[in-house]
Amino acid sequence: MSREKIKKIITNKIFIGIIAILLPFIIELIIFNKIELNLHTALRIGVIYAIYVLIGIYHVLKRYSDKLNKIAEILLKYRFQIAGVALIVLVLFKINMSSLAKWSIEINEPEISNVIIGVPRKIRSDDWLVQSAIMLGQANSDNGYAMYNENIGLGKINLLMVSAPVADIVILAKPLMWGFLLFGAEYGFSFYWMLKIIALLLVSVEVARKITKKDNLLTLVGGLILALAPAIMWWFSSSIADTYIFGMTSVILFSYYMNNLDWKLWKKIGIAIGLLISISSFALVLYPAYQIPFAFLMAIFMLNDFIPNVKKLKKQDYILMGITILGIAGLIGRFLLLCWNDIQTMMSTVYPGNRIEVGGDFTINSFIIYLGNIFFPYTKGISNPCERSTYIYSLTGLIILVIYSIKIFKEDRKKPMFTITISLIALYIIYLIWEFVGFGEVLARLTFMSMSPAFRTHLVLGLIGTLLTIIMLKKFENKKIFTKAQAIAISLVVVLFGYVMIKNSSYSTYFNFTKIELSAIMLFVITYFLITGNKKAWCYCMCIVAIIAGATINPICRGVSPLYETKISQAIQEIRINDPEALWAGSSNITGQYLIANGIKTLNGVHTYPVFDWLEKVDPEGTYNNIYNRYAHIHITLGEQTEFRLLSEDAFQAILTYEDLKELGVKYYFCLGEISKDMAEEFKLDSVYSNKETNQYIYVIN
Repeated sequence: MSREKIKKIITNKIFIGIIAILLPFIIELIIFNKIELNLHTALRIGVIYAIYVLIGIYHVLKRYSDKLNKIAEILLKYRFQIAGVALIVLVLFKINMSSLAKWSIEINEPEISNVIIGVPRKIRSDDWLVQSAIMLGQANSDNGYAMYNENIGLGKINLLMVSAPVADIVILAKPLMWGFLLFGAEYGFSFYWMLKIIALLLVSVEVARKITKKDNLLTLVGGLILALAPAIMWWFSSSIADTYIFGMTSVILFSYYMNNLDWKLWKKIGIAIGLLISISSFALVLYPAYQIPFAFLMAIFMLNDFIPNVKKLKKQDYILMGITILGIAGLIGRFLLLCWNDIQTMMSTVYPGNRIEVGGDFTINSFIIYLGNIFFPYTKGISNPCERSTYIYSLTGLIILVIYSIKIFKEDRKKPMFTITISLIALYIIYLIWEFVGFGEVLARLTFMSMSPAFRTHLVLGLIGTLLTIIMLKKFENKKIFTKAQAIAISLVVVLFGYVMIKNSSYSTYFNFTKIELSAIMLFVITYFLITGNKKAWCYCMCIVAIIAGATINPICRGVSPLYETKISQAIQEIRINDPEALWAGSSNITGQYLIANGIKTLNGVHTYPVFDWLEKVDPEGTYNNIYNRYAHIHITLGEQTEFRLLSEDAFQAILTYEDLKELGVKYYFCLGEISKDMAEEFKLDSVYSNKETNQYIYVIN
């Protein structure tokens, strides 16, 4: 190569480098006509430089793609062994992903924290406030693992119906709870969280492996996208994540069975046991709002495996399947036998009660907020990010590829993924109709969709959209449907359309210029690489999006110190030792649940359904039935007249008199805030613990 050519190349690279360095400032001048020194400007400029870095990393990774593929092969080959070792190590170190640290903040002792990395979130109250308190309260109580714990709801709340460990055969259908019975409270709590995240990752990888036909890169990245989806991570401790884990585990195990009918009997028995546990677990999640639309998705996958292989089934398979079905029926039957009365009580509540949904109430506003999911873990402005969480994928890019697929459907009819792809597209369209048009009451009841509000169905719709996106990317990998110019033009139109939608939505104030800029970049790249079939670039970008939007939602923590190493907990335990049978009340749902978590017999807290034993004593005529007949966070305050006030759809305040408390047998009252002298005299209260610095008070009622 001549000196002139080398000089020309160097000169060109230097020129490009200078332009690249100046580009962020040029953009600022073009858009704002000036460069202001503030946080937003720094962020916008930093984003462009960050993109340069990410592009550089991508090119480096491309050079080592062969080595990365080998690493991916090893990870996939030994995935179960790696998962097993990880589970053991993490549980030994008592690692969990709960926002439990919110407890010490709420009770005014923020210095007690168990967070290693991340942010405990108040919005995750179904985790730290409800489920974790009940799980740990059950494990730390003197009642053992009884189905009815005397500390919770006067022993009238059936704990088989919530996320709690119970010593009954039905616990086979609640594998996340096994750790409590085997290892005790703290290790059991860690086992619950670590088994959950590891199972989530494993099953997501298996699903991606199934739909990509064992493409290593798409399997790992697809699994990561499915597992870290905001729709799962914001609901990680809830029934939504449980439904996904157990539902998809059932799909994968059934697929293994039907596609490996020549396996030895002992392997088939192992899968049958797994199916017995996973299908029973799915059924006992008890959240039809999400289970019903998810069940149709499961049916598509399972029928796709069953129908082509049904003729290959032998007598041995039919016997094994029959035994498995009987086992599932036995566990579910046992559950119904133990819980039927409680289920009826729950179904007759005002909330959630027996609601009838007909669909058709979803809006475009709710549909486009998926663009905001990358900001939810880091910014405020959205009142409830959990309810607005979803899956992130390019809807327009997916539609383009699906439409293009119609041209080549004839060629694909004999391919393995044809039926499942068509079925997923059909289900996607049906759910869109349910969301935006509705079915009418008769059809809604016939399909059981009457139990699924549109905003819950939307989570399953997003899952289907993500699955279809992965399928289409695999299908059109390296196939040039569009020229680069056409792909860029289409992607820009998609971005422009997204911008118009955002500016005309109710979220326009949430999306400032910086958020719009980042959303535009994200939407452009995931659309462009999808419609050009650039699998590696798409996977790289989606990895970044998945980590940013999902991986930082839940904190990484160690132990349960925010519940048991606080001053107030120690004070509560001292009283408990001297007076173990006493009934307590908390001034709020917070104090009530804190007492429950500490193994205290508590009147209030969070009740899955009403405990009429005490409610009817203070309201014998049922005047306030519509207020307390619900799933509720219960606040108890002291007053001169008995009264109930509805605070929200799932919360009420019980104002109780001195006579009410004495009739109910309440002896101790725990509150965050000192009670006035007049009130203390009226209720004959004596302080047994007070800390003005933390504003914590415990009173005995004489």
